[in-house]
Amino acid sequence: MFHLLSAPAWGASPANGGYTGLWEYPTAEVLEDGKGWFGYTDANPYITYYLALGYLPKFELNFRITHVANVPLDRERYPRFGSYKDHEFDAKYQILPQEDLRPAIAVGILDLSTTEHFRSEYIVGTLAMGDWTFTAGWGSDRLGGAFGGISWQPFDWLELKGEYGSMDYTDDVFSGQRPITDVESDYNYGAVIKTPWADISVSYQRGDELSITAFRPFDLRDLPIFGDKKRSMKGTQINTLLSWSETNPSNLITELTSVIPKRIGVRNVKVRANPEERNLLISYENIGYSSEAEAMARVLYLASHLIPWDTEAVTLEAQVRGTAVMRVNIPGEHCALLRLNELRKEYAQEATAYWTDPDLKERESGQWTLEEGPSEEEKGEHLYKAYIAYEPRILRSDYEDYDARWSLDAVYEWNSTEGKAGVFDVRIPIQRHGKEEDFTYEPWTNEKVRIWQAVYSKMERIDTNTFQLYEAGWLDAAWFGGNYWRRTYFNNGRYFTGIRLGLVHERDPESFANLADEFICLYHDGCGSRDLDNEGWMGAGWLQVGYHEPRYDLDLMAEAGVFVDSDSGVKLSAMRHWDDVGIGFYVTRAGTTRAGEDYSFVGVELEIPMNIFWGNESNHIWNQDIIMTGGWPYYTGRQPWHWKDPDLLWGQLNPDRLLYNLY
Repeated sequence: MFHLLSAPAWGASPANGGYTGLWEYPTAEVLEDGKGWFGYTDANPYITYYLALGYLPKFELNFRITHVANVPLDRERYPRFGSYKDHEFDAKYQILPQEDLRPAIAVGILDLSTTEHFRSEYIVGTLAMGDWTFTAGWGSDRLGGAFGGISWQPFDWLELKGEYGSMDYTDDVFSGQRPITDVESDYNYGAVIKTPWADISVSYQRGDELSITAFRPFDLRDLPIFGDKKRSMKGTQINTLLSWSETNPSNLITELTSVIPKRIGVRNVKVRANPEERNLLISYENIGYSSEAEAMARVLYLASHLIPWDTEAVTLEAQVRGTAVMRVNIPGEHCALLRLNELRKEYAQEATAYWTDPDLKERESGQWTLEEGPSEEEKGEHLYKAYIAYEPRILRSDYEDYDARWSLDAVYEWNSTEGKAGVFDVRIPIQRHGKEEDFTYEPWTNEKVRIWQAVYSKMERIDTNTFQLYEAGWLDAAWFGGNYWRRTYFNNGRYFTGIRLGLVHERDPESFANLADEFICLYHDGCGSRDLDNEGWMGAGWLQVGYHEPRYDLDLMAEAGVFVDSDSGVKLSAMRHWDDVGIGFYVTRAGTTRAGEDYSFVGVELEIPMNIFWGNESNHIWNQDIIMTGGWPYYTGRQPWHWKDPDLLWGQLNPDRLLYNLY
């Protein structure tokens, strides 16, 4: 028996809604930290699209959109909407892992904070014994009380699942209609089949419904999601390296300055050397990778195959817009271990990372006896690119199932070596699915070619721990204006305090670049007596405090101040990173709160690098704010959008964060 308990079943699979479970019911299993799946379930009349993720150890989150296929929305108010659609947010926490015969225990909430049509709380236990798992639990409201089930995995590619429950569908009322009026059976059963590209499940549910699911597992610690890998360091041979006594130091730093930017996506490479101490400093700016840790790792890897074998230490200095931001001191032995493929993450404790001092170069003038820097033509300040933009409006449509638009973005980016940068992005609509007229509460989703972003940005170092950042221009589709941040970091990046200020004006959605003559009404049923006597200009400001939890690469931030709509309030946010992938959540409480709730709205912020899917080389990160509540509170708790805020610009270079990701 104990031998069987020591070999729990191979992983779990999603229930209909995407959370880890049987078919309609959850189990006590949770996705591992950084692992997840996205998929689709057709369990008529419910068609569900979902994304589930192990957000923290023992903590699972799930976001889903449910299409109620047999219930049309209010035909008088939305005559062309089609059937009802809803979105849900689920959370599960495993309070006890399995230990011998004691099952794993988890608690959770379904439909936590949206329309709450499917709201349920539950507690569940799951016991794994070899290829078998046994589940029993109790759920409130829609889950209908006691439930249980069994899972058996006879082969690596096959899982069989069965469950019993008495799910209560009587409260599933949408637009005055019940999608399920009769249930033939309380038993559900079926199979999950693993394939190399995606997993598929087929089940028989409620006694009369054949259901099909397809989902794709992923691991944010082992990207990219769809296979393939980035270009390897081909041609980097482990040659017999010379010692410092056999090396011409001047030729060495000239070679490093030339080879590194040619082989790797970095620029502005500067190399300093101290032959007597056998030390090197390599300074560079990442322009080719969405991950600062990856850029630094590639620089270290290449340099390790070129420098003398008896180097005492290598210092890597990361720049942003030509400004040195942070350094990592790496023992020379780590370069030897890297050449032998024996460097491990545990060695990170032997390296040190810290913010650079703006006056450090003058104080180090006697330390480095040799120095080589880039020529002007090697700095790479200008970038032209074009990419396809897809804008779905799944829940904000009144035509059939959804509305969406394909567009082409033509972009010019400028990055100086003096802290300055800019972007000019023109969005050209290509194809629109949906009704011909524009949204009345998303007027920028129209057929007009317009400036999408045109921003001038400048960052400055005040002292070793203090930065400030300015932005001005067309901030996004809705705003023209400016942003200002000032931050001071403490304890090597573990904490920060700062301010954020904004001054914005609404844009005219019908013109290429003009400002709005009157305020833009973003409510589909009118704006009532909204009062604006400020000629369209709106100011805002917040005090900010933040904390970085290095164990989980988790950033917590609290902001208090005045929002764009002049309501005072607070915003609390948590952003979890897996190197360059970021998923965060926030809750805002301003002068206007949601009916029956003590907050204004909650939402998700995403930082998704474009190389997450197939491993292409790109430094582009898609940054998106998504409101998750069931309403659209445009006139409460509003913050101006931005091009690159401090977290996007130098957040990955936080010394408290980068060293772990590097190793």
